[in-house]
Amino acid sequence: MSIYITRNGKQLGPYSVTEAQNLVLSGTLVDTDLAWQEGLANWIPLKQIPGFKFVPPAAPVAPVATTTFEALHRPTVKNKSLLQKLGTGIVAIILILLKFAAPILVLLKTGGTMLLSIFAYSVGFGWSWQLATGIVVLIFVHEMGHFIAAKSYGIPVSAPVFIPFVGAYVMLKNRPLDSWTNAVISYAGPLAGGLGGWAAYLLGLTLDLRWLFAVAFYTFVLNLINLAPIPPLDGSHIWITFSRSFTPNMTLAERLYMAIFLAALIAGLILGCLLCRP
Repeated sequence: MSIYITRNGKQLGPYSVTEAQNLVLSGTLVDTDLAWQEGLANWIPLKQIPGFKFVPPAAPVAPVATTTFEALHRPTVKNKSLLQKLGTGIVAIILILLKFAAPILVLLKTGGTMLLSIFAYSVGFGWSWQLATGIVVLIFVHEMGHFIAAKSYGIPVSAPVFIPFVGAYVMLKNRPLDSWTNAVISYAGPLAGGLGGWAAYLLGLTLDLRWLFAVAFYTFVLNLINLAPIPPLDGSHIWITFSRSFTPNMTLAERLYMAIFLAALIAGLILGCLLCRP
């Protein structure tokens, strides 16, 4: 059964029991690190995980220098042939190309699905390309809020992927998360989206571009809807923090902080809707 470790706000794992024991032996982990596995209600010290045993490493034995008959009569290694050198060079070039190809593929995945969404909204809703582009860009800003928050906690996360008429998503690659971390990462998306909406509104005022007011309005509305306590919306991961039965490990201070943050965000989004309404 997989074991997850939490240390200084960062989550490590998953590890098998054997892997965790080896990491303790190597000094990477300590047996007092907080750990969790399926079936546990709370995080507990690693040494209390069922099946985990810590065996101190044996004292190292000093090596004895020896010279064997085989070592004395080992044949001399010949230089690589031209064909072998060419093969090594080709492999090195392929590895370099793959190294640079990965970020390019990620860029194409995010950028390509963004362009597809702009086209779909322009055709499906009859929006101008400026309006469709502005809304898709601010959806990207929303998803980057999740992305940056997850990265700040050391959690691997995928680049945003857009789905026309649905929105977009980023995928966290390391679960489970403690309740506070999950709530903060979920909150970061609507926060970034709301700030992006206010930026569009102020830019529209400055440049006298009316279509930016529409971009800001739709952004405020979409982020308000996203705060509803309905799975899989972000709000379902935020509102749950106010329930002791679902988040027993959260402190009263954390619940109060989240209540203040959530109230401020909702107020800011509603005010934006009122200012930008058609």
